[in-house]
Amino acid sequence: MPEEKFEYPVYVSQETATSKPLLLFSAKATDIDRWVGVPQRRRLSDSETVGWQREENQGRLRELAKFFSEERNVVQNPLLAALQDPTAVSFVPNAEQPKFGILTIRTESVENLTLLEALDRVCARLEERVPALREQHIDAARRRAILDQARQQSESVQQHFPEEEESDQEDSDGDSFPTEGIDPVSDLASALLIEETQILDFYLELKIRASILQEMPPPQRPDNLAGFTIDALLSYLRPVVLVDGQHRLHGAVRAAEDFANSKQGMDLATVEVDSGAEPDLAHRQVLESKARFLPISLLLDSNPSEHVFQFVVVNQKATPMQPALLGTIVSTSLSKEETEPVADRLRRAGIPFDDSQAVAYMTRSSESPFMGLVQTGVGGDASNLLKWTVLKSLTSIFRELRGGKIFGGSVDFADVWRRKHFESSDLVSAGSSLEEKYSIWKAPDGPWRGVAIRFFWEIRDRFGDDDQNAHNAWGNTTSNLYNKIHLTILAADYFQFLTERKMTLNSIEDVSSTVQSWLEDVNNQYFNRDWRVGLKKDQRAVREKWAKVWVEYRKDPERLPRVENYTP
Repeated sequence: MPEEKFEYPVYVSQETATSKPLLLFSAKATDIDRWVGVPQRRRLSDSETVGWQREENQGRLRELAKFFSEERNVVQNPLLAALQDPTAVSFVPNAEQPKFGILTIRTESVENLTLLEALDRVCARLEERVPALREQHIDAARRRAILDQARQQSESVQQHFPEEEESDQEDSDGDSFPTEGIDPVSDLASALLIEETQILDFYLELKIRASILQEMPPPQRPDNLAGFTIDALLSYLRPVVLVDGQHRLHGAVRAAEDFANSKQGMDLATVEVDSGAEPDLAHRQVLESKARFLPISLLLDSNPSEHVFQFVVVNQKATPMQPALLGTIVSTSLSKEETEPVADRLRRAGIPFDDSQAVAYMTRSSESPFMGLVQTGVGGDASNLLKWTVLKSLTSIFRELRGGKIFGGSVDFADVWRRKHFESSDLVSAGSSLEEKYSIWKAPDGPWRGVAIRFFWEIRDRFGDDDQNAHNAWGNTTSNLYNKIHLTILAADYFQFLTERKMTLNSIEDVSSTVQSWLEDVNNQYFNRDWRVGLKKDQRAVREKWAKVWVEYRKDPERLPRVENYTP
């Protein structure tokens, strides 16, 4: 495959004795665009990538392109980049002045890759990061769903995989696609990947598509398979990764493209063509002539954890991300082993790392009743999903044992339970002091998580309905049950019950038994009625009214409250 080579004179800066060197230089925006990748957190079909850049804002790109079209305008802050493929980047210091030298970047013309080649290469990159991925097997049901989607989008896939033949193949050759996504005999892989569901999911999405393409004759293989395209994968294959500055880079490229496509630009290209140049080359020459040089700071570090750390810290201090996207990026872009080296640094930088990990698990793990039902900040979130900040608040009641106030009241029952009954719990018996017990409890994967998951499963199974149009729908925030107000009321009232009955929790099973006692004689259809409130839920009058109605009914559940009682 053809290779391009770029060379730049650079200055070397090293901030501390233990920090990685920074190479400072400038390059044409159009050249940078050929060797840098921008791994965005985005949706491809129904799957998320494991990138960590925000998706591009087209309005901002237009503004920057207009800004860059004026040659006198400059942006002084450099693009921030880092190594992605160290084998393709080299630096040779000047023998006499080692603070200066030549940077060489080699990149293949990956635009000429087939989709199958791109899928295989990205899989190989992920396997380098998380070796246990190599032990994973393709889930038959998941493959079937992706194949169904591909059939609808590609005639060649439909012709090569008739539905009847695929069903016969799966029946006769079931061993090729085990029904479990994680090999149950691989304890190492299971232990490692249980906290890394997003990387595993993305990897399996890639592998499934690759397996489909491998079975097709090369001429029939499509360039788009169930939402995955070559362009969407190229950022993971470039030798350098852009940590910050994607809008500046692409705004500068767009400004050059706008000029090349203008009448003046086309006139210049015509002159080149008249002189014997090929039209494509003439257009490229005009484009290159207007591409501005952008300053770059290249960090000589290929560790993905450092890339995510730099991105989060730089962007959160400049243009803060919405909490859902910040939490998603911080907690799901790296494997567990990649996260550990930067976790403390993220905490010290004021990034809510532990909260992000805790909430991300609740949104993505199949153990959780909230899986797939919470906004992540990635484009395509449904408006009726629970907000990330709401789930963070709910998990904090269990994790921090604070925030368990009944609306309209002043007593924090979660905090009271922590002070009076928490210390004697067998769930934290490994701690020798209250402080140690609390640290054990509130760790991102501490006992709180199992307690919270079991509690909300009990609520979902008892009161919820999977029918998203039902008044008690679980997964739709327009319902009476699945919303910030009532989930908070239920959690706070549960701790009120534990406190009043002087109960501790010695096992996860204790959650189920105490919930049964707490909800004794309560009608399971409590939330399955049209309350005809006609008001926004999250306002003080509604919050306090619903809390009062629930607590009074729970303590004396002889008959359901009258519907009009829910309206303030």
